[in-house]
Amino acid sequence: MKKSLLAGLVCLSITAVPYSGWAQSLQNTEIKYRQMTLRPITTDVMVIAHRGASAYGPENTLAAYKQAIMLKADYVEIDLQMSKDGQLIAMHDETLSRTTNAKELFPNRAPWRVKDFTLEEISRLDAGSWFNRTYPEQAKTEYIRQHVPTLVEVIDYVKKYGNGKVGLYIETKAPSAYPGMEEKVIEILNKANVLNDRKLFLESFSEQSLRTLKNFAPHIKLIQLYKRGMLAGKNVYQEFKRISEYAVGIGPTKELVGRRLIKAAHQNYLLVHPWTVNSQRDMAALLALGVDGQFTNNTDHLVDLLEKPFISHGVSNGEVTNTSAILWARTNGDARVQFEISTDSQFKNQTIVKMGQADNEHDFIVSVEFIGLKPDTKYYYRVHAISSKYTVTGSFQTAPEENRN
Repeated sequence: MKKSLLAGLVCLSITAVPYSGWAQSLQNTEIKYRQMTLRPITTDVMVIAHRGASAYGPENTLAAYKQAIMLKADYVEIDLQMSKDGQLIAMHDETLSRTTNAKELFPNRAPWRVKDFTLEEISRLDAGSWFNRTYPEQAKTEYIRQHVPTLVEVIDYVKKYGNGKVGLYIETKAPSAYPGMEEKVIEILNKANVLNDRKLFLESFSEQSLRTLKNFAPHIKLIQLYKRGMLAGKNVYQEFKRISEYAVGIGPTKELVGRRLIKAAHQNYLLVHPWTVNSQRDMAALLALGVDGQFTNNTDHLVDLLEKPFISHGVSNGEVTNTSAILWARTNGDARVQFEISTDSQFKNQTIVKMGQADNEHDFIVSVEFIGLKPDTKYYYRVHAISSKYTVTGSFQTAPEENRN
């Protein structure tokens, strides 16, 4: 956790109301920027490769983990299921049919549940060809006949090729279907000599599974996952205070993430790692809100965003008149910043351009004023850090013309 961030949050208070009363979804984040005071944005946000770099290779295979390592992920996520003979494998679904050729190889074994197949049978499956068919633009010959790896294989692969820079982020999927799963996970991690690694997280939607893991390894870092509905009607501050007894962070679906959720989590010393974030626009919005990490299929998009000045942005609250507006931006480093506004959303006609400098002295915040605007008119703006390829956009409406009567 960023200690400086925590120190600043400890003294904050939060109104104890049910989550459903004030949840702010990501899709509404941009229009709320003008009411926000953004925290400094740092580059120590964790890049978590969701099922590996699964936008570029078949999920939960060594090929996807190879891509994640090449794309500089901080962590690779491994979903766990358990075979009939008690072996832990990397697989998201409880069934084999979506990501393997189990239906073809074992036509009479419907519904092809993982727990009904031995590891030897699973090892015969092709876990890569489906990706080539589904995503032909990302298809590679090497993906054909990719096998379903065991947890042991993934750990060994990451240790060998991650050069100590890539961590493991392991999820117990459907633990109620696999009695003893947690004990096996801890046993494997211990045997592989990674149980005490600094870059190791275990995650689950199941509180019981996480508490069981905690019993086996009290020091282990656990993340409580949340999907839509799991926080409905709850006092989120109290919920996060409760789970902080066993977890070091939360993994909410990105639609749940808003300022109050993050404040409640950080007040309880919990990391916030939303899932699954694949567009740079969403990534930037979440970074501006203060998340500590992001699960993404597009590892390179988040790495790219964090490696160069990125912009959070908005229209200054109360600073739009009938003929003027003040725009602001914040970068995560020194940058020359270009602002453009136009009544044309494509910025092809009547575009006004102004420049500003973001620097440490001013907390990397820069603002510019545009005057001589038309009353009661919608303007589009875009902001660009010159040393970056990333551009953010937005819009605002000028006030109606003043009534002189």
